[in-house]
Amino acid sequence: MDTIFLTFSAGILAGAMNALAGGGSFVSLPALMMAGVPPVQANTSSTVALFPGGLASAWAYRDGLGPIGGVPLRALLGTTLAGGLIGALLLLHTPATAFRFVLPWLLLVALLALACGRRIGDALRARWRIRAPAVLAIQFGLGVYGGYFGGAVGIMMLAVWGLLDRRDFNS
Repeated sequence: MDTIFLTFSAGILAGAMNALAGGGSFVSLPALMMAGVPPVQANTSSTVALFPGGLASAWAYRDGLGPIGGVPLRALLGTTLAGGLIGALLLLHTPATAFRFVLPWLLLVALLALACGRRIGDALRARWRIRAPAVLAIQFGLGVYGGYFGGAVGIMMLAVWGLLDRRDFNS
C-alpha cells in the first residue's frame, strides 16, 4: 500500500510541477525507482506519463513558439525528432548499470542549465553570434538527450534556448 501511495502522490506532484514550471520527472523518476521499478523502465514510464502534459503545454504556449537563433520552427522540430529517435535507440541498448551510473549526471546537467543558462547565454551572445548550423546541432543534441533521458527535457530546452536567443521563453 505504501508503494501505491508513493507513486500516486509523486504522479500528482510531478503533474502539478510540469503544469506550473516543468521538472516533474525530478519527482516521478526517483519515486518509481524507490518503488522498485528498474531505472530504464522508470525513466521510460516517467517520460510517457508526463508526455501528455508536455503536449498540452506546447499547445498552450504555441503563440510563443517561433524561430530560435534565426532557425525556423519546422527545421527545429525535424532536427529534434531525429535526435529523439537516436536517443531512444541508445536508451534501448544501454545496460541498466550504465544508465544507473549516468542518471545523476543527467539530472545535474539539467539543473545547472536551468540555474545558470540565462547568465551563460548572455555572456556567450556578447562574444559570439551563434549561426544556424550550430543551433541545429545543439537542437539535435537536445533531441538525443530527450529521447535518451526524457527527464527535465523541457527545462533543459528552455535553458539552452536561453543560451541561443534573447527572448524570454517563460512568458
